[in-house]
Amino acid sequence: MSKSGPLSDREVMRLVAELYYERDLGQPEVAAMTGFSVSKVSRLLSAARAQGIVHITVEPAPEERPVAAVELGERFGVTVEITPGRERDEAAAARLCGLGAVDRVLPRLPETGAVGIAAGYTMAALAAGLPPLERPGLTIVPLVGGWDTENRFLDGNQLASRIAERVGAESRTLLAPAVLDTAEMRQALLRDSTVAATASQWRHLALALVGIGGSPQAHPGYRTVIDRLGDRSRDDLRSDGVAGDLAGHFFRADGSFLEDWSNRTLAIPIADLRASPMVVAVAAGAGKAAPILGALRTGVIDVLVTDLLTAEAVLGLDSRR
Repeated sequence: MSKSGPLSDREVMRLVAELYYERDLGQPEVAAMTGFSVSKVSRLLSAARAQGIVHITVEPAPEERPVAAVELGERFGVTVEITPGRERDEAAAARLCGLGAVDRVLPRLPETGAVGIAAGYTMAALAAGLPPLERPGLTIVPLVGGWDTENRFLDGNQLASRIAERVGAESRTLLAPAVLDTAEMRQALLRDSTVAATASQWRHLALALVGIGGSPQAHPGYRTVIDRLGDRSRDDLRSDGVAGDLAGHFFRADGSFLEDWSNRTLAIPIADLRASPMVVAVAAGAGKAAPILGALRTGVIDVLVTDLLTAEAVLGLDSRR
């Protein structure tokens, strides 16, 4: 019987995998020893995993919930999920939280229906960490208008498209600005057939994934939605006591929304967001403690995903009021 064919190929994969994983040799070293190119070694290692020759496991997260998560959840009637890391750099904390949120979001991702997303830095990190899935029954829907040609993570249409591509779903677009001059202009845009086709999905969401925007005076080291506004608008929001925003709607520290702004914002109405079966908010960083506290007080959030340092800071803020 010939020794060539699938069996011998499998043995080559096994040998290369043994050299790489068990003997701790680098791919260039394996290539030099076998006479293969580095790219072929890489392909053989990938094939070894795909064919079950190599099994890689990662220690699961501890099931015990941190005290801060339990206390914060009980205080506001939400589920609090803690992601790894205690980063003090705001940009690093946001990225790590977004990546860590993937494991918290996937079990909640429905098989069918509409999933609404609000673009932002943390949500972009979450999208980048999603594994390939096949959810053809899902539709990914932007919850807020607006676009940003310089920062893809602030463009809801691009983010919806990227998430849909990762999970094998469809996506919708919302080709309209986020903030308009008058409530009448908002209503007129919502009557446009293209905008209305997307907005009609907002009343039928199976899941809403949102970040929590910072205060008007926040400068976290990355571009935010509020950076689209000029200095005058920032000053107005600061005077109104704005603590942050949820899906384009500004709220105060006590959890009340600025109705005038909401009436001019082309985004999912607060009532529709509140009525969604599940709203998952993902946010972390030193500057997000006060915005998260205000967001929790709105009563809109069902699940908060954050890191331990931020959760402890939110509890500390709440205990002083």
